[in-house]
Amino acid sequence: MSGIVNVRDLAVGTRLVLGSGAEVEIVSNPKDGVWIFGRYLATDDPGMVGEEEMIFAQDVVEVRS
Repeated sequence: MSGIVNVRDLAVGTRLVLGSGAEVEIVSNPKDGVWIFGRYLATDDPGMVGEEEMIFAQDVVEVRS
């Protein structure tokens, strides 16, 4: 997917790719269109896998579902 991703419409459990190349799974979505909460599934930093973090909508580059 290219272009802007509307995170407001994304459901919990959806997998996303971030601009950093990390893959995350949505664990909570306040549907404000700005932030989502995600759990890292894959990243260059193995210590981050399994960690949860607030993710800015503009960091999302792809929806994997």
